[in-house]
Amino acid sequence: MEENSIKSYGITILKGTIISFLVNFLGLIILSIVMINSSISDANIPTMVIGINTGAILIGSSISCMKIGKRGIINGLIIGLVYMLVYLLIALIFSGQMNFSIKTLITILLGIIAGGIGGIIGVNLYRKK
Repeated sequence: MEENSIKSYGITILKGTIISFLVNFLGLIILSIVMINSSISDANIPTMVIGINTGAILIGSSISCMKIGKRGIINGLIIGLVYMLVYLLIALIFSGQMNFSIKTLITILLGIIAGGIGGIIGVNLYRKK
């Protein structure tokens, strides 16, 4: 690979990760508004946050892999992994501690899998153009 194409590839992966965080942020705002105006139990919040994270990664990796146009599963897995690493780093910074539990592992795995599925979807959408 040329240096320019590696740089372009890295930028596209970064854009996919940023798109995922923006979608996540929007989803969390919507969740907050829904929670204020409804009687949804607070016990359901962690599950809904995991769902929003997974959906955000799926969308971000799909959009990014539409631009890359090849190796969707690998590129999507990378986007999911980068997203989850940054997400955990942010959680560590704000909480000051890392509580690694089975729920954390499930969240990481769901994020990576969602990235792979989103990458496959993105490449297939690219091919239909």
